Amino acid sequence: TLARSGTGSSSTARSVLPPMTPTSSRYWDRDSGTSRSSIGTSSALNSSSLKHNLDDGYKSASSSRDEKSEGLCGLRNIGNTCFMNSVIQCLSHTQELTRFLRSHHGSRSLSTKDQQILHEFAKLIHEMWTSNVHTVTPMELKRAFSTKHRMYSDYNQQDAQEFLRFFLDSLHSALNSGVKGETLNIDDNLSDNKKADLTWEWYTRHENSLVRDLFVGQLKSTLKCTTCGNTSVTFDPFWDLSVPLPSSSRCKLDACLDLFIREEVLDGDEMPTCAKCKTRRKCTKSFTIQRFPKYLVIHLKRFSETRWSKLSNIVEFPTSDSELNMGSYGANSNSNVHYSLYAISNHMGSTAGGHYVALCKHPVSRKWHEFNDNIVSDALSENHLVSSSAYILFYERT
Repeated sequence: TLARSGTGSSSTARSVLPPMTPTSSRYWDRDSGTSRSSIGTSSALNSSSLKHNLDDGYKSASSSRDEKSEGLCGLRNIGNTCFMNSVIQCLSHTQELTRFLRSHHGSRSLSTKDQQILHEFAKLIHEMWTSNVHTVTPMELKRAFSTKHRMYSDYNQQDAQEFLRFFLDSLHSALNSGVKGETLNIDDNLSDNKKADLTWEWYTRHENSLVRDLFVGQLKSTLKCTTCGNTSVTFDPFWDLSVPLPSSSRCKLDACLDLFIREEVLDGDEMPTCAKCKTRRKCTKSFTIQRFPKYLVIHLKRFSETRWSKLSNIVEFPTSDSELNMGSYGANSNSNVHYSLYAISNHMGSTAGGHYVALCKHPVSRKWHEFNDNIVSDALSENHLVSSSAYILFYERT
């Protein structure tokens, strides 16, 4: 099965944007340091009542079933759709999302295309997590998704990370109960943490959904003038971290994250206007993570932005429970921000053509399995997880 993998789109390796943004107002351009429009992306149901409903729904859906075999369901490839199948399997093993979808009963009046996508996805998850169901065909989900996103209406090769962003954006939009219209005004004299909290509160009022609750974090951007020393701080949401790979053929994930947050110099045409100097100045720009999401998605940028090629570096990423500690990348000193790996979207091949599979950790048996379209492997050893094919990593905060 062939599957294109995107070549990236932004001007620097540190860009967080996909080749095409699902909803322009919901993604922040790290290179310009500005919002694409009004910031947007967040949660659709009351959090406290949601947790209760999730737990109840999961228990009722799981009762008197062989929980260790549920979810070990393949997805048929319906024409270059391995990119979609791989991502769906990873999302299927995102426990809180699947718990919600298994208890979700959508309205009969599906007024928007996004609600139709959510409805078909919930139906698919129900099938995938039903006992003795070993393979399903995601035709109706693809049809609903293609109606909203026309670039997926044919059966061409596509990029998994790009699909993931479009897909989560649609799920969020279907569930979003946020209220628009409020302007954000923050006193510059407040502390950075207070500014961050007020920005997040404003953002969550506009963008309120389960998807935001699970996947969205907050970045802190610090811009410093090298002439007068004036510092400007902004806070923006992120749905995933798209991290560059170093030039070495083998590295640790830490090296990629270090490149992501490293300080860079903005000079020449990139010089911003200093608020204090009132003119364009050479500045430094750096990033840290202000707020960590429940589920952290890390995209390894294997596809070169300068040439049509794929990087085959082996990135050694933490695979054991609570092994990934993101504390050193936080805006505030905290050495206990631990994550556990639970899913990987792998891409084998080149930019000209390749194939996607998913490696997922079952939430009950805690065993790893490979999902290769309609074929589901027996349990995999944790030693087989790290490879040059790893493309998107899914971690759950512990």
